[in-house]
Amino acid sequence: MMSRNSNPGKRTKTVFSMAILLLFFGSWVQAAQISVKTDHSPVAVDETFQLIFTVDGEPDGTPDFSPLEKDFEVLGTSQSRNISIVNGKASRTTRYLVNVLPRRSGELTVPSVNFGKDVSPVLKLRVQDATTGKTPAAASGDAVFMEVSVDENEPWVQQQVILTVRIYSRIQWKEASLSDPQFRGGEVLVQKLGDDRRYQKQRDGQSWQVIERRYALFPQKSGELSMDPLSLNLRIPAGRKQQRSPFGSFNDPFFDDFFSSRSYRNKVVRSKSLSLKVRPIPADFHGKRWLVARDVRLEESWSDAPEDLKTGEPVTRTLAIVADGVTLGQLPELTLPRIQGLRIYPDDPVNKEQATDKGILSTSSRKFAIIPTHPGEYQLPAVELKWWNSAVGKEQTVRLEPRKLKVTGAVQNMPLPAPASPVANPLAPSPQQVQQTSESNRPALTVASPVAGNGVNTWLIAGNVVLAVLWLFTLVLYLRARKAVVPAVLPEEHGKNVPDMGRAWRQLHQAIQSGDAAEVRSALLELAPGLWPEQTPRSLEAMAERVDAPLSDALLNLSRHLYADSRVSWDAEVIESGMKTIRPHGDQGKYQPDKPVLKPLYPDSGYQG
Repeated sequence: MMSRNSNPGKRTKTVFSMAILLLFFGSWVQAAQISVKTDHSPVAVDETFQLIFTVDGEPDGTPDFSPLEKDFEVLGTSQSRNISIVNGKASRTTRYLVNVLPRRSGELTVPSVNFGKDVSPVLKLRVQDATTGKTPAAASGDAVFMEVSVDENEPWVQQQVILTVRIYSRIQWKEASLSDPQFRGGEVLVQKLGDDRRYQKQRDGQSWQVIERRYALFPQKSGELSMDPLSLNLRIPAGRKQQRSPFGSFNDPFFDDFFSSRSYRNKVVRSKSLSLKVRPIPADFHGKRWLVARDVRLEESWSDAPEDLKTGEPVTRTLAIVADGVTLGQLPELTLPRIQGLRIYPDDPVNKEQATDKGILSTSSRKFAIIPTHPGEYQLPAVELKWWNSAVGKEQTVRLEPRKLKVTGAVQNMPLPAPASPVANPLAPSPQQVQQTSESNRPALTVASPVAGNGVNTWLIAGNVVLAVLWLFTLVLYLRARKAVVPAVLPEEHGKNVPDMGRAWRQLHQAIQSGDAAEVRSALLELAPGLWPEQTPRSLEAMAERVDAPLSDALLNLSRHLYADSRVSWDAEVIESGMKTIRPHGDQGKYQPDKPVLKPLYPDSGYQG
């Protein structure tokens, strides 16, 4: 009994501590009380305001504000907490501040927000129009508005459309930002044109400061397209300045702001929405490749007069396409066909895309080094391109007339060139080509069939026969000598840029098995240098011109699927089986002594066993 009551003070402290804990616990486990209100009233459709959710007690869970998105645009959230003890009773209050912007005027409802199992009450409020019911502090909000317009409401697919945005203001603001154009109903490529223009304009008897911004739009799909309203977020003065300087006003914005106290409020100015009715490719367009522009020109220049050339001496021909209202990705690739008696070496294209206030101006030029190997007269074929003039609404053709070359001099014993890239007649350029601006995916221009030179006479043919016989005799002697001598040094590889064909064929097979169209395209272009080491095709369209049907059709369908219409089907089996039938131009195998030569799983440009 003595031990049980030996420390009554300690027992009293324990009971008191438990009571305090029960007090706190009992106050926090009570159901949370939630209320909601706005930070000011009235509110306007073009003004942001705060919804304040006050939670007394511990809520059952975190709030879900997604129901607010129906009638309000949620711009951000924050929270604060406060714990207090009054007369031994603990209370906990949490405030959630939600910045919102009304989506429309009229009677709006702030719906219930779930805090776990706890629910906030419904709040009804009236949102006024932007031009009525404003307080004096908000009256300056009428001094900012925005206009949007387009130069063409019914463009053709892939036609350039100029979008003009003008912001009118009679006040100075802070921290302004303009949203980018967003479209519904189809993909639209958007590119900003140059710098913003600033000027003054008289309107309704008042002087306005105007900021003008322009965009180039390229709709990639026919049908109805709608642009969402643009949003201008800015901070505008909420009232008059209160001067703090003992010297009065300086009539200078910097010093007046420094020596004055002014509050600012957030404001959102919205434009109207726009609609475009995009027309499909017209039925009376006869070109094999769709190209719509305001103007297209073909230009050429020569380093020397083509009427006075000598064998073995190079001459450079430069071709250029200049297109107004077209991106680089829409321009075709410049090529020249093979002509017997001429060696033609193309340089890489030189491309330039210029954004002006009137639109996109694209230029693609390419140099071709031409070396005559035989004397005589030659004719380079005409270069022509069919395009759709958006200004007059009809098909037009731009053309460079055939060019005659006169060559003098002796025959040059130069190896004949590999067949140059035939003239491609691809389909419409892809949206991806417009966004990526890739020269490797461009189509070739339409070129007429070449006319070979007529200067090769009888004695020249006889001389060539003699040279061929001598060359064969030398080759026989070389092969006999090679059998008796083992080379001490490995020969150099024939093609420095030739890929590992075994690996390239395996990549194509894996891509075909996966059904990934983009991977199949990459694998095909990886194979191209090994199959066509000279004048390598750099696009599916150019590759299709090197082969026969049905492989050519399958390659074009793959290109359509990737760049024009994903609904177009393509045949993977035809592509793989057709590619295996192609024989490489030249032996691209590597010298590997003391190794057995195995037949590869897929066609290779090396040894076939």
